[in-house]
Amino acid sequence: MSLIIAVYVADGIVLAGDSRLTLNWTDKTQTGEQFNSITTSDSYSKVFLIAEKFGLGVFGGVYVNEVNICGFINQFVKENIFSDTTIDQIPELLIAFFGEKFDYPATYFYLVGYKMEDGVSVPHAYSINIASKVYNRSNFDGEKTFHGTNWGGETEVLSRLLLTVKMPSGDDWLEFANNSIPWNFMNLQDALDFAVYGVRTTIDTMRFQQKEKTVGGPIDVLVVKPHQEPIWISKKELNVLKC
Repeated sequence: MSLIIAVYVADGIVLAGDSRLTLNWTDKTQTGEQFNSITTSDSYSKVFLIAEKFGLGVFGGVYVNEVNICGFINQFVKENIFSDTTIDQIPELLIAFFGEKFDYPATYFYLVGYKMEDGVSVPHAYSINIASKVYNRSNFDGEKTFHGTNWGGETEVLSRLLLTVKMPSGDDWLEFANNSIPWNFMNLQDALDFAVYGVRTTIDTMRFQQKEKTVGGPIDVLVVKPHQEPIWISKKELNVLKC
């Protein structure tokens, strides 16, 4: 699993993700089935810059054809993304590329960027489900764009913190309503802070929990702005470890 967060506000879009890759499998034993989970890497790339103008985050099943998905994303870009490709064309291209050839894996993408519409740079954010062959525009309600966020993958920690939860209280349930976040008043720095907070808090919380540590490693953060080239705020680089 992973955690990818997209935050879209008035002056830009932030896409952030962790770097942990886990391998899960089930063994049959004399008493039933035993679930196993190990960390195989803390250097996995889940946030990508596409055509120097779009951001793409991947989570869910990232092993396809028994290898990691990174190389196939580069192949997808080379074969499908050109100078005149617009962001609204990419979701269907992703589903077609990763669909039948890879047996529609349980892979999800967040896609963010801008498109010129009537001379205006309009923000687009998409959620794409390869296995179900569906996608939707996350920041559009059918009439207008709006500000907000999406997080996908290992969402339990953030959901408990930010959404309404109920706890048992005697024979009844006590509800803790969420305090809404004013996304429409956020600036780009606020969006950046929230994205990093979401991933970092999940990593730090899972560290102390008795469960699989499926989110971890460095946090990659990409900022996409209208009329400007995207900016890597943080990005893993290849390096030689000192012995």
